[in-house]
Amino acid sequence: MYPPRAPSGAALLAAALCALPPTGPAGAEPVVIGLDELLQRVEATSPVMDIARAKLADYEAQFDRAYYAWTPSLRIESILAPLPERRALRRCVTGSYIDPSTGRALDEVGACPGQDIEADERITADTEIGILTRTTARLTFPIYTFGRVEHGMRAARAGLEVGRGGLDVARGALHYRVKQAYYGAQLAASALDILQDGRKRFREAKDGIARELDKESGRFTSNDLRKLIVEEADLESSLLETEALQAVAWSGLRIAAGLEPGADIALDSLELEPVHVEARAPEAYVELAIESRPELRMARAAIEARASQVDMAEAEFLPNIALVGAFGFAEGTTADDPEDPFADDGYNFLNWGVVIGLDWRIDFAALASSLGRAEANLAKQRAEHEALLQQVRLEVLEQVGTMRRRSRELDVRELAMKAAKGWLVSNTLNFGLGLVTTDDLLKSLVAYSKARLTYFRTIYEYNLAVARLSQSVGTELAVPAPDDE
Repeated sequence: MYPPRAPSGAALLAAALCALPPTGPAGAEPVVIGLDELLQRVEATSPVMDIARAKLADYEAQFDRAYYAWTPSLRIESILAPLPERRALRRCVTGSYIDPSTGRALDEVGACPGQDIEADERITADTEIGILTRTTARLTFPIYTFGRVEHGMRAARAGLEVGRGGLDVARGALHYRVKQAYYGAQLAASALDILQDGRKRFREAKDGIARELDKESGRFTSNDLRKLIVEEADLESSLLETEALQAVAWSGLRIAAGLEPGADIALDSLELEPVHVEARAPEAYVELAIESRPELRMARAAIEARASQVDMAEAEFLPNIALVGAFGFAEGTTADDPEDPFADDGYNFLNWGVVIGLDWRIDFAALASSLGRAEANLAKQRAEHEALLQQVRLEVLEQVGTMRRRSRELDVRELAMKAAKGWLVSNTLNFGLGLVTTDDLLKSLVAYSKARLTYFRTIYEYNLAVARLSQSVGTELAVPAPDDE
């Protein structure tokens, strides 16, 4: 089997969703894009980010509602309706009587003659139909709520932090996938370069053996040529397999960049190099994750919100005190306005007033249940935070170990690649002189190809380890290397 297939280069490229850019239309200038710009583009165009932003907007709306909870609330009710004529009862002196206790004569008051009270309640063809308009308004201004407004604002502010954390979680996941594709595209360029170099070397060796066979020099047999043809078939298979991934893989990068399907695009660099990371102790990474990891920030904010809910449940045992202003107006065009100021008239009135009111819901069984549930949710949230904290600590330490292992492996792989190159150069020269066999040349070519592919794959794995650790700690760890490096 040809050596480049040993590290499963094609499968690795498929997983990374990367490949070399296809050739665009003649004369078309490709869009050259770097990693930073690619990250910005995916943040601006990804529906995942749109979902996170929508959730944050919902939390912002809840915060606005809590922030303005202290403002007065106004309730207005108004009606406009037909009104059959309504006549007020007129009273007259209908007689007199003697007060037994004093012996004095007193006037007896009753309905004035000519009034048919029952007839007034019936609508007939002669009944006049008018209009009734009635408006009432109630303005409630909270004076003292025993902390309800403050607790609600604290919970809403914690909700804002949860929303921002969710945005950072979505951003971190997208950044990792984009880096995976970007570094994978560079790995693809390196892999294809190795495969094409191997193809060139195979053809040179085949041509040399063919010439010797034509001259019948006796240095090679037809079996030597057949061995190269068999190995070359594996090489061509690897090339075809890698090139077959190009269209689908590069479409993923176009989507990440927010470009139209088929748009010509190129990366700013196809050289795969290890990223630079500042040296830190393992616990320093853990402390960084505790401070910056969005999931931990969200968990801390959730604890704050649950604590506010407990305070809110406790405040529900106490009343609400408010300043209440009321206003009422009504006018019926076909309703008499009674002269008695104490008469209950629902058709013609104008009143207003301001009072201090108290609203107190006394249902201790329900209130105690709500308080108990709020305290249980707070305890659960704190436990979940501690469990997440332990999980993050173990995850970060494991990823730090992976990153450091990949970093040390790079030195070993680089040394092996240099040794394999020297072996191949030596065997290639000796092969031309007839000092080594075809098998020896194939072994050195296989070893060099494997060493190069493994070296670049290790760089890819190291860069992904840094990207994964950056996602875990909640901040970018890859920084520009110092000038002296």
